[in-house]
Amino acid sequence: MFESEVDKVYLSTPTKIAILDHERKRTFVLQKDGLGDAVVWNPWDKKAKALPDFGDDEYKHVLCVETACVEKPITLKPGEEWKGRQEISAVPSSYCSGQLNTEKYFKAIRRSVPRHLSLQILY
Repeated sequence: MFESEVDKVYLSTPTKIAILDHERKRTFVLQKDGLGDAVVWNPWDKKAKALPDFGDDEYKHVLCVETACVEKPITLKPGEEWKGRQEISAVPSSYCSGQLNTEKYFKAIRRSVPRHLSLQILY
């Protein structure tokens, strides 16, 4: 279980990130393009109360993983365009077997992720 607020930025992450839900035997795969970084967060109790889409105790069961451009922010001049893409899909947990490197990224957060979830990087 989470024990406090989590808000971490991970720079230069691969294009695929997987969240394994061991309890429900499923994997969420986040695939990104044009977004070099990832943010992992949970607002915990005080900040969650300020979010209208959170129930009173839902923060205890939330792991938010989203893509971002933190290391190399996108700045557009008038008339310029930029495209980024994030796709989230649910697949059977066996999808990730043998493709994971858990040490390179997200090592520091493992203690904060709910026990039935694992955050993994796909190569």
